[in-house]
Amino acid sequence: MSITNKKTVIFGGTFDPVTAAHADIIRKLSERFERTVVMPCKVSPFKSSASASAEQRLEMLKTVASGENVEISTFELEEEGTNYTYLTLTHFASEGLYLAMGSEMIVELEKWKRLDKICSLARLYIMPRPSFPIGAAEIDKLERLTGGNYEIADFEGESGSSSEVRISVAMGRADMFLTEDVARYVTDNGLYTEYNFVGDLYKRFRMKQKRIDHSFSTALCGVKLAKRACVDVGKATVALLLHDIGKYIPKEEAEAMGVVFDGRIDGMPLLIRHAEIGAEIIRQLLVITDSEIVEAVRWHTTGKPNMTPLEKVVYLADYIEPLRDFPTVEHLRAETAKSIDDGLFAALENSVKYVPEEEIYPITVQAYEYYKALLGKN
Repeated sequence: MSITNKKTVIFGGTFDPVTAAHADIIRKLSERFERTVVMPCKVSPFKSSASASAEQRLEMLKTVASGENVEISTFELEEEGTNYTYLTLTHFASEGLYLAMGSEMIVELEKWKRLDKICSLARLYIMPRPSFPIGAAEIDKLERLTGGNYEIADFEGESGSSSEVRISVAMGRADMFLTEDVARYVTDNGLYTEYNFVGDLYKRFRMKQKRIDHSFSTALCGVKLAKRACVDVGKATVALLLHDIGKYIPKEEAEAMGVVFDGRIDGMPLLIRHAEIGAEIIRQLLVITDSEIVEAVRWHTTGKPNMTPLEKVVYLADYIEPLRDFPTVEHLRAETAKSIDDGLFAALENSVKYVPEEEIYPITVQAYEYYKALLGKN
């Protein structure tokens, strides 16, 4: 594609790490703009910290941000305090300035500081990303918040976020969402190992490879849902990676390890006990005391009325992750694409319809009836 008459585009982010998706976006922006400015920030207003140092992130960026009309700016890295986009755009103010962002950012756009100022300085260039479709609701939101000062890119970005990289590193797949050079850099420098502890836990609790593969797939699916649901991605990742940790540990063995259960587990069908066992292993043996994580694991097989956003994410990701293959799964995925609640209701309805009556846990039926009334489903 030849460069258009669009002048300057700024593409910012923590780039922690620089993914293959970032590399693809930079290349495509450079084909469409006279000047592409790649802007690593010191600390994003939406993230508490960066895992790699500024120097390391710059080194990774240099391997992918190439081209005569591509430049890496250290403006935000050199500024004091939190990096706010409106301040950066003020510094770079020029005629024909664009600000590039992925469609996953639409969900939190109203949280941006001085969005009015941003839209007065630059035209938003929205790049569709997998799992973050730009539908009628997103268009309405963009119109309302930007006054129509946006443009949808004529290409779709690739999959791969910093959250997915951290999950893939934990699974020994650093190359899954990174370019070859960046994957080597990440491995050589021991970066993004926050979740590597799960490997030892999988061995300790005798997770079979098929179940590990399912947990990996569920986590990758779930972090995308977590972003859509505005759920803490760190909490979601832990819950998703550990949701089946009790799958191969019978109640009696868990008790021998020191886990104490209340009487509820004795009334549960054997097929779903692993959720209760896993929740108590996490709480009592692994001493993960965050109740949101524990409860998301506890209810991931059955659901329940009035679920928290994190509970919905783990339940739904476990149900529709890409390795799942049953006759109605594509319908459930399509409903989830509409909204998390539509997907949740479709999954609960699927269980009520197709799980044998003697195997379904009563709280699943209660959850189905609860959301049927709440969502006004007929």
